[in-house]
Amino acid sequence: MQALIIRYIALLFTIGVLIIHILLNSGPVTNTIIIATATLCLYFTIPLSKIPIINYLIMVLLIPIGLVLSIDVVYLLPMHAFFIMEGAFQLKHREHTIYISSLVFVCTAITLLKYLPFLNFVLFISICISSFFVSQLFWNVKEKGDLYTGLLGEYRTLKRSFVEQEQLARAEERTKMARDIHDSVGHKLTALLMQLEVLSIENNLKGIKDIKELARDSLDETRNAVRQLKTAEVSGIQSVIQLIRKLEMESHLQIRFTFEKGVLTLPISNKQSIVLYRVLQESLTNAMKYSDSKEVEVILRQNSLQQVHFIVKNKVLKLKAFELGFGLTNMMGRVEEIGGELRVNRTEDHFIVEGTFPIKERE
Repeated sequence: MQALIIRYIALLFTIGVLIIHILLNSGPVTNTIIIATATLCLYFTIPLSKIPIINYLIMVLLIPIGLVLSIDVVYLLPMHAFFIMEGAFQLKHREHTIYISSLVFVCTAITLLKYLPFLNFVLFISICISSFFVSQLFWNVKEKGDLYTGLLGEYRTLKRSFVEQEQLARAEERTKMARDIHDSVGHKLTALLMQLEVLSIENNLKGIKDIKELARDSLDETRNAVRQLKTAEVSGIQSVIQLIRKLEMESHLQIRFTFEKGVLTLPISNKQSIVLYRVLQESLTNAMKYSDSKEVEVILRQNSLQQVHFIVKNKVLKLKAFELGFGLTNMMGRVEEIGGELRVNRTEDHFIVEGTFPIKERE
C-alpha cells in the first residue's frame, strides 16, 4: 500500500509541475488540464481494462494531440517516463515492447519536426531502452518462478499421494494380520472351548473348568488384540491434523492451529475425516497460490449445535477480484454430502473459509 501511495504522489507531482510550468509561461492552461486529465483517467482505469495495452497506446496518442493544442510536449515526457517504468511490470514483455516502440516513433517524429530538443530525445530514448531490459528481466524471472511453483505443486501432489497410498497399504496390512489371527488362533480357541465343554459334560471333571476359563480368557484377549490391531492407526480429527502437519512441512506455509478442549477426540466417521482433510487441503493450497502472506490460521471447535466448526483464515495484502473456483465449489458439494455447510468470505484484510458439519453423520 505504501508503494502504491508513493507512485501516485510521484505521478501527481509530475502533473503539478507540468501545470505550474504552463501557468508561469502563460501557456494554454485549459488544454493542459484536458490532456493531463485524459491521461490520468486512462492510467487509473488500466486495472479495469481487459486489454491494458490499449490504454497505454491511447496515452501515446495524446502526445501529438497535445502538440496540436499548443502544449509544450517536453513536459509531458516525464509523465510518460513514469508510465514506461510502471508498464515494464504491468504489461507483458511483448505488449511493453509495442508500447515503447510507439513512444519512440512519436518522439522521433516530434524531434524531426523540431518540437522536441535533441538532448531530451536522447534522455527519453535511454529510459525506453532501460525499461525494455527491465521488462525482459522481470518476465524471465517471473516465468522461472511460475515454473518452479508448478513443479513444486506437482511434487507436493505426488508426495501427498504417496503418503496416502502408504497409509492405505499399512491399513490393509494390519487388516490382513487381524484377519489371519482371527481365522487361525481365534477359530482354534473356539474349537478348544467346544471340546472342553463336551468333556466337562461327559466326565464332570473340575480341572476342565479351569482349562475352559483359561481358553475363554485367551479367546477374549485375542479378540481384543484383533480390535486394537484394526484401530491402532490414529483416526478422526487427529489423523486430519497429522496430514495437515505433513502438508505444512512440505510447503512454505506457517500454520497456527487453535483447538477447543475435546475437539480432537470427537467421534467423526472416516468419510467426514476425509472431507474435512480435503477442505483444509484445498484452503491451504489456495493460500499458497494466491495469498501474499504465508501465515494461515486454522481453528477447530465444537459449536452449541453439536457440530464440528472449522475456520481457515489467511491474510490478503492486495485487493484482487474474487471468483469462486472449481476447487472450493467442489468442496462445498462434499461438505453438503455429509450434512454440513461451507462458506467463503472475503474481507479487506482476510480470506476466510468457514464450515460446519454434524458430529454424527446423517443417515
